Amino acid sequence: MTTIENIDLDKNNVEFNNASEFVKHTDKLIYLTGKAGTGKTTFLKSLKNNTTKNAVILAPTGVAAINAGGQTIHSFFHLPFGPFVVNDKRLRSSKELGDLEDTTIYSTFKYKEEKKIIIKQLELLIIDEISMVRCDTLDVIDKILRVFRQKPFLPFGGVQVILIGDTFQLPPIADFAQWEILKNYYESPFFFSSKVVIENKPVYIELKKIYRQKEQEFIDLLNKIRVNQINDLELNDLNKKYNPTFSSNGINNHIILSTTNAQVNQTNATKLDEIKSETKIFEGKVTGIFPKDSKGSFVLPTEQNLHLKVGAQIMILKNDSGEFKRYFNGRIGKVLSLEDDKIIVEFSDESKVQVEKTSWNNIQYVWNKEKRKIEETTIGTFTQYPLRLAWAITVHKSQGLTFEHVYADLGNAFEDGQVYVALSRCTSLSGLVLKSQIPRNKIRTNNNVIEFAKTETPSTLIVQELNSGKADYFYRRIREDIKTLNFNEAYNNFIKALKFRNDIETEIFKKYFVTTASKFVSYKSKQQFLFTDYQVIKSEKEEIKAKLLINENENIEFESKIEEQNRGLKILLEKTRDHEKLLENELHKTKKLNSEIIQLKSENEKYKSENLTYKTEIQHLENKKNELKKIKETKVLEINLLNKENIKLENKISNFENEIIGLKTKQNILEDINRKNEIEIERQKNLKWYQKLVGKK
Repeated sequence: MTTIENIDLDKNNVEFNNASEFVKHTDKLIYLTGKAGTGKTTFLKSLKNNTTKNAVILAPTGVAAINAGGQTIHSFFHLPFGPFVVNDKRLRSSKELGDLEDTTIYSTFKYKEEKKIIIKQLELLIIDEISMVRCDTLDVIDKILRVFRQKPFLPFGGVQVILIGDTFQLPPIADFAQWEILKNYYESPFFFSSKVVIENKPVYIELKKIYRQKEQEFIDLLNKIRVNQINDLELNDLNKKYNPTFSSNGINNHIILSTTNAQVNQTNATKLDEIKSETKIFEGKVTGIFPKDSKGSFVLPTEQNLHLKVGAQIMILKNDSGEFKRYFNGRIGKVLSLEDDKIIVEFSDESKVQVEKTSWNNIQYVWNKEKRKIEETTIGTFTQYPLRLAWAITVHKSQGLTFEHVYADLGNAFEDGQVYVALSRCTSLSGLVLKSQIPRNKIRTNNNVIEFAKTETPSTLIVQELNSGKADYFYRRIREDIKTLNFNEAYNNFIKALKFRNDIETEIFKKYFVTTASKFVSYKSKQQFLFTDYQVIKSEKEEIKAKLLINENENIEFESKIEEQNRGLKILLEKTRDHEKLLENELHKTKKLNSEIIQLKSENEKYKSENLTYKTEIQHLENKKNELKKIKETKVLEINLLNKENIKLENKISNFENEIIGLKTKQNILEDINRKNEIEIERQKNLKWYQKLVGKK
């Protein structure tokens, strides 16, 4: 039995295992959902512990990110909190001609070099609580990954993305003003209305097995509330749980679930004041960097300074990391005793435990150069007892928690799915009491969510999608292996790919095979040409050497001039190499960045000018050589005095002649590159405006 953070994984959970296989062996876009209590959080923790891919975990809020063991979306990508619209100038790769505004995606997101490396090396992006992520935010993530990974035609720049959450529960973070801007571009604020999801339908997997509730009657009732299909008779039966005389201070430690922070804070403060025992304050400690809200306060899972009294009702905020699993996240108890460094809590089953201080980490992703792997580093910690006052808690903060006894105050529910989230926190119908009756109009489900739920991938197609994804994954590995000339591994991955899909007789496989083979033949031909060229150069070198042996009459002045010319030639050669590298970079950018055409043209003119300069220099050197030969003829009488120097001169002149030939060869290559570059510039200039609009290069 595999255990993840004190939770035993269910080997017989088909949907859970299928989702794991999709992540492990494919590059598919996945949406993993499930009703409350089906193990979405467990899947995330299992994925984090077991994946071998370079992975990053993100969440929309600070607390959600801390609980998921990752970063917030906004801190990782440096996203501003306002909305982004379609064709937003802040996301364009380059500005249009005549536009005086310089804003581009590169000025909007000024990433440091390490963050650029992390983005380029990223293989798996996991986004938790995806239901809270706005549509435009997901499109911005898609655009950033395409641009900074230099893969503009692949969704999310080729990164596999796993979206985890339940759209029937918490809605996106989008206020009225933001939606007023976005509604002209998107069908709904939910992530599934984003352009990238509409154009790249995810594999939709829903976890079916419910672990939180065991009573089938309660499970059926919750499922109907989830999709707003509860009838009047069932609603009347539910409202029979209303008890106006009920006291939540009973032995079972019922927790009040309310819809607003104001109600919760007032309830907890009032209940704490009613206890006559002494208040003890336990100070938490924040070290390093920790997230803050818009008011500058730390975003923490509990109070920084925890006010407790003996008899106070509290909730445990972390699982017991010890061997005996004495408590878990969400368990309700009462404070039995308080000392300066010791807190004893008693639960409804009369068990007593000493709760130890714990730490929550604020992590940041870094790039390990040696291991070539994305790793986590802790940049801040919050240390405190994992407790909070829990006579009451908001429905929002109860997300993901499980309670045996719930006292639900839902008469003022105001969000879609709020009633469902609250009721589904309870493990049984017998443990539920209603503080207020639930009107029918408070059970709300967004119609867009219902429609999106209909796109769930049928179980009959899951295996087909999985095999197709595995085939795509291994075919991609083959292409990468061929690029690095790792043919042994390419063959092994080819055998694996064939087990899931045989593409040998398809037209696309034929095209790839012919293209790749042609490239290798072309490469071999170039190698043969270079070898032949080398033989010609070698022959010319021998001929020059023979001529120089006849003219061994150079003097000190001649040697000085030759050395000076050699230094000049070396400088020119280094410039040629530098310009060749610059030219290659500009050619690469021309294919991807239409914005640099004008700059590239300017560079080409500069290279042409410098090539003419090189031709002039070469001719000048040739003339100098002829003059020097004539000088040698006039110095025959001094040959005996310069015999030793001539031996040295022979080697230097040989090098000099070889460098001249090399420079001519380089110049021919540069001229060829310039011609190709001019063709590419002309092609780019002929691109229509609508082709540029869709990002065609």
